[in-house]
Amino acid sequence: MKTGLVFLSVGVILIFYAYWAYRKADCNLSKTKEEDLVSYYLDLALKLYPGALWSALLGIFFTIIALVIIVINLPLIF
Repeated sequence: MKTGLVFLSVGVILIFYAYWAYRKADCNLSKTKEEDLVSYYLDLALKLYPGALWSALLGIFFTIIALVIIVINLPLIF
């Protein structure tokens, strides 16, 4: 059960980091978004690909694994 909670907390932290990086990149590229959408999405992808994308994917993976571990370890009788 503790392992599931640790995985869940790590997963949530990674997902929040990815969201924070997305919001930061979105704010930095707001002028580009108004001018040219294609270059906005390309720049956004370049900024998010190295760290934020993989953090989000690992966060989702850890969260799913944590939920499976927690559900398996729940007692049958409350």
